[in-house]
Amino acid sequence: MSNKALSVLKGRISHIQLKLSDFLKGDPEPDKIITERFTERTRPLNINERLVLLPGNHFDLVNPVCPFCGSNHVIKQEYYERNPILGEFGPQKIYLKRYLCKKCRKKFITPFDSVIKPKHRYASVFKDGAAAIGGIGYRSLRKTAEELRIFLGTSPSHQTIDRWRKSSIAVNETSIENKTASYSGYYCYDEEYIRIGGQKCYRLTLYDSVFNIPVSEKISNNLKYDTIFSFLKRSLHEKPLYAITTDHVRMYKSIIDKLGALHQLCIFHFFKLIGDDVYDILKSKEAAYRDKIRLCMYFTDIKNIFRVYDEEIAVELFETLLDDFDAIPSILQKCIRDKIIPDFDRLIAFMQDGLIARTSNQCENYYRQTDPGEIKHKYRTSRGILAYLAGKMAYWTAKFGPALEHHVM
Repeated sequence: MSNKALSVLKGRISHIQLKLSDFLKGDPEPDKIITERFTERTRPLNINERLVLLPGNHFDLVNPVCPFCGSNHVIKQEYYERNPILGEFGPQKIYLKRYLCKKCRKKFITPFDSVIKPKHRYASVFKDGAAAIGGIGYRSLRKTAEELRIFLGTSPSHQTIDRWRKSSIAVNETSIENKTASYSGYYCYDEEYIRIGGQKCYRLTLYDSVFNIPVSEKISNNLKYDTIFSFLKRSLHEKPLYAITTDHVRMYKSIIDKLGALHQLCIFHFFKLIGDDVYDILKSKEAAYRDKIRLCMYFTDIKNIFRVYDEEIAVELFETLLDDFDAIPSILQKCIRDKIIPDFDRLIAFMQDGLIARTSNQCENYYRQTDPGEIKHKYRTSRGILAYLAGKMAYWTAKFGPALEHHVM
């Protein structure tokens, strides 16, 4: 941008919104920031092509190049008027030069996409701000509009913000996928119960346990075998796959085996399954105190098998426990026969590969942070909750994911 054009621009802008990144290298430089804001483009400029601001908010290209065929044989035509709302600058009237390519006969206009998208009235800073607010935590549409008004001086209606949120979600779409560059191949799968428009539904989630990011999510009205299998198969398409950690729903074994992955059963849920039966006896007034002590001791022995990270030690502890099988309380004998022996390999898979998650607690934590109980019943459509979750997915990935994995939705 020429010095003359820059001085004109500075004279017409009383203040400009700064970003946190503007302060990383010391005090921000207004001239440099203004130049960067108004010369960013979705396509690179030709070496001789420059964007200039002329008096009266007229934007023009010096030596324009056709974005369709790359020809520089271009005819300048009339100006196109736009009336955008440019953040804290408020409503503005700007003029963008039109061009006609003599080679391909196609028309194009002076690019302004870095500031405001084509056919939009509000500058991109409004949409980006609404997405950032939604990513931090749940806000109603009206609350989001109010916060935008506080920071930018004006705000679109809550209906417009709702359209922005849903714009990336097709009307009949029931799932979203994270757009990161790569995945580890080690995952957790879980689901939670929600209500949408008063109807019982389920939120299915595949989570990368190594990179600590969600992979994909789906809203479903059932938890049938085919529903879960098709969700996981589609979510894992063209992604590495080594292991998946789940809770103890019986059909998960067949699903994970069919996908061809190692299957780790959640140790936390395993302890809880046994504990529910044990604690019922411990709370009973009919059981003798000595029997309760013995029950606790053997329950601890069982838990110690799966607290170690060495497979040989775990097998040795389990064999030692089986040598004393007749002395084990009957409730724990049944647990060993029905739960441990049939699924022993699935309970110790994490000992064979240190990257396999012992539990599916990462999914549980993701649920608590992104959809806490107090907002579970606030959504009326699948599209509405997916739009909200897409924002949370992007925010979570940027905040908690690996440094190289910030290429998100």
